Amino acid sequence: MNRSILKSFKPLAWVWLCLSMYRVMLVVSNSKKFPGFYLKDYVIGAWFDLITIALFFFPFLILSYFPLPNSWEKVRTWIKIPVFYLTSFSIFVFNAWDVAYFSYTAKRTSFDYFVYMLTNTETSSLAGDFILEFWWLILFFVLSLWFIGRSFLKVKTTPVLWNDKKQWASFVLILGSSILIGRGGFQLKPIGIIEATNYSSLENAPAVLNTAFTLVKTWNMKGVEEKHYFDETQLNTIFNPVQETNPQRLLPKGTNVCFILLESFGTMYCGPNSPESYTPFLDSILGKSMFFEDAIANSRTSMDAVPSVVSSIPAYTNESFILSSYSSNQFQGLPSILKKDGYFSAFFHGANNGSMRFDGFTSAAGFDRYYGRNEYPNDAHFDGNWGIEDHHMLSFAADEMSHFKSPFFSMIFTLSSHHPYTIPTEFKAKVKKGPEPLCATISYVDMALREFWVKAQKQAWFKHTLFVFCADHVGPTQRRDRHSLNWTYRIPIGFYHASMNLPNVPKGKVFQQIDILPTVLDLLGIKSTYYAFGTSYFNPISMPKMVCEQGNLINFDMTNHGFMNTVWNENMKQKRSSHEQKIIEQMKAMYQHYTHDLISNQLTPEASKSNR
Repeated sequence: MNRSILKSFKPLAWVWLCLSMYRVMLVVSNSKKFPGFYLKDYVIGAWFDLITIALFFFPFLILSYFPLPNSWEKVRTWIKIPVFYLTSFSIFVFNAWDVAYFSYTAKRTSFDYFVYMLTNTETSSLAGDFILEFWWLILFFVLSLWFIGRSFLKVKTTPVLWNDKKQWASFVLILGSSILIGRGGFQLKPIGIIEATNYSSLENAPAVLNTAFTLVKTWNMKGVEEKHYFDETQLNTIFNPVQETNPQRLLPKGTNVCFILLESFGTMYCGPNSPESYTPFLDSILGKSMFFEDAIANSRTSMDAVPSVVSSIPAYTNESFILSSYSSNQFQGLPSILKKDGYFSAFFHGANNGSMRFDGFTSAAGFDRYYGRNEYPNDAHFDGNWGIEDHHMLSFAADEMSHFKSPFFSMIFTLSSHHPYTIPTEFKAKVKKGPEPLCATISYVDMALREFWVKAQKQAWFKHTLFVFCADHVGPTQRRDRHSLNWTYRIPIGFYHASMNLPNVPKGKVFQQIDILPTVLDLLGIKSTYYAFGTSYFNPISMPKMVCEQGNLINFDMTNHGFMNTVWNENMKQKRSSHEQKIIEQMKAMYQHYTHDLISNQLTPEASKSNR
């Protein structure tokens, strides 16, 4: 390979260095999430960056080094320049995106979510706040792109001629090396997202990866890959999502349900036993509830939380159910199941109608009414970012519920405790501030809940209503003492009835969002066959409390020493105890059902039975 060709690789070397700098910014700005990120992890990350460059710049390399007649050189040059700039721009903007966005999801962005955020109305409304907060990132992005472009234009290249055998040999070598590096080596399958955990720890895997890599690995996802760990008989013996209720008869027939889903209310900042609570009112209610101190979310995003709590459909892939092609499948939800017993249902969310596509999902799940920003009567209460301020929307919901015919199922999803953490003027002097901006907004929402509660207590329906309190996910944090997986997923979940005493939950009982649907049905005493990946609190058979993290299935179990995590993926070869082996078998059975039933459209008891 001649010296001219080697010199032409210099701009790509600078691209490689810039990608490392984006990793540095990600790790530094989220340092509490990566307390053990060492030089080894940077080296592994550099390897993933090199793979990314090989993938993204493959068209540029062919264009640059394919031998052509001399008369074509000018055309080649004019095409090369925009291709290089556009490729560099894409890689940099993708990684800059996650430097800013990572604190909210704690994972690299997948293609479906990236597209959604680009087309979401809230994204444009928050652009101003983003620019103010991350001006330094935008500055680096502009400077890095300018520097790379300047370096590229300075390189003097010689024509790659059609009749030069050495240049043909160099082209073949460059092409072969690019393919090999882009695959990640000589292994049978090209390297994927999951391989990051083979080289680094689970916690550090997102920093080892880069966003351009995760996007290119998920852009053409046709859906989940169907798994076959067990034959059908064995599979359903281990786990079957088609379940029967175990009616408890604890509540009168026709009891209303009011489900309050709380934005970013992680246990680190709320709950009766939280080490640092900002929610005295909510804590007082949960203290009198069937309260799960050791509850976990099924995911890290609101878009995944809603299917989990409404339909007991978890998020076991990089693709959100709401955004996936499977969202058009037939599936159940609490509203559609309760409708058979005469329940009217409504969903309240003060964001713009269409936000996160909740209006479409809730309609498919069986909700009769959807109340968004359009249905709220006074747009002066818009917070300027996400939607109607929580204390106004909660008050509106209480009024509307007074007009509902019983029995009803209502769900209220708060939104104010989300970045940029806007607090209404009349509450600013009252809130309890903490080490992070999130704390003050959680305090505000707690006050809004108190106002809602005071109004609700005056309504006839209050004493005949089961209240369910649950967070959608844990909020972002920069605290070093809150970086573990357990804090990352730990949320409060509680069931309260003003007139009835519900069972006390023993300490150490792990519960998660997908368990809510079957538990509500049992509490209401409803006899029904339903489809769910969760299991009722009253079911004597408890399945793993599982989440999916960067392609790994993780079970949360409680011991005398706190949470114990069992982590599994198909590449793991380590020896397991008999207890862990049993858990992994159950995890695999749940995952097999998940992939098969999504693909074959069997997310209802009727469809599941008819196809077996």
